[in-house]
Amino acid sequence: MLVAFLFNGVAQAEGMDDKQFNAIQQLGGLNGVALNCRFLSETQRMKKALVLALPKRRQYGEAFDQETNTAFLKFIETKASCPVEADFSKQVDAAILVLDSVFAGQ
Repeated sequence: MLVAFLFNGVAQAEGMDDKQFNAIQQLGGLNGVALNCRFLSETQRMKKALVLALPKRRQYGEAFDQETNTAFLKFIETKASCPVEADFSKQVDAAILVLDSVFAGQ
């Protein structure tokens, strides 16, 4: 929670609003699951979407990486099971649409 707060503070200082930060966090969370489940094509798709949508600022990538790490470890700690890949892909599609919409024009 403190880490998210710190990243949110950095993000705000760099001009990223809450919707943008949440969109990056959502993809990072999905990326953590994708890595655990070896959905490597989904991981590649998410990273490509980030590169295409985000302004080139280190803080954005750091926020994504931090959320990826948090989700990856949480998946292991909770002994979560992998979702059906087709259903997961739909979640990634939706998260990418949100990312694209909140970063449109930047």
